[in-house]
Amino acid sequence: MGYTDFHCHIDSSEFDKNRSELLISIFSSGVSTIVSVADPYEKGSHEITEEIAATNDNIYIMTAAHPHNAKDYSTSVEEKILKFMEHKKAIGVGEAGLDYHYNFSPPDVQKKVFRRQIDIAKEIGKPLIIHSREAESEIINMLEDAKFNRPVVFHCYTGNIADAKEIISRGYYISISGIVTFKKSDFLREIVEMIPVDRIFSETDSPYLSPEPFRGKTNDPSRVKLVADRIADVKGISPEELNIAIKTNFDKIRKSGN
Repeated sequence: MGYTDFHCHIDSSEFDKNRSELLISIFSSGVSTIVSVADPYEKGSHEITEEIAATNDNIYIMTAAHPHNAKDYSTSVEEKILKFMEHKKAIGVGEAGLDYHYNFSPPDVQKKVFRRQIDIAKEIGKPLIIHSREAESEIINMLEDAKFNRPVVFHCYTGNIADAKEIISRGYYISISGIVTFKKSDFLREIVEMIPVDRIFSETDSPYLSPEPFRGKTNDPSRVKLVADRIADVKGISPEELNIAIKTNFDKIRKSGN
């Protein structure tokens, strides 16, 4: 059973020079499944992402309005999202949510756009993949208010353990990035320890957040092995056991939107 990268950005300009070769290398390295996230605000992102999805049966895709760009949300952006989500390999609406760490868009605008992303996921019957920075409790409350009953994944989790427990108690999933390998990330390793294997994902968020010992360098999905191996080590299980659990979780997510 190979490794799963539940969240990466293969459309990134970082990969423009060698995208095709990189994908071949990724799938030759022991990675079996990746999910690439497209950006409806970025010119060409949807087209590149759809193109790479056609190159391999095990590349899946998603898109949504990121909270950083909420202030630029428009009818045309929404139309792009809805069209993209018709793709047979689009598994969820994401990454959508709230980011109160950077506040690149005003919080009230972020909430308005996030509510619309929740509604879109409800309308098309797809899971929701969450971007959250310092907003976990508010997102949980908004999902409850909307009576959202599809699967939810909190990607690149960096919140606290209390919110993580609440997320798990509601049947949602938590995806862990390369931050789990950082020396000062004991808080995240504590959270990983308590997440049941049937509620966890591994991801790179590449080209960002390269794990140790490559921290600070351009990340790519082949390094999800370092993330997953550290998760397995923290949980006291084998990488094979973890990968089987993550693949089972992924299949549940994928099938829930069909």
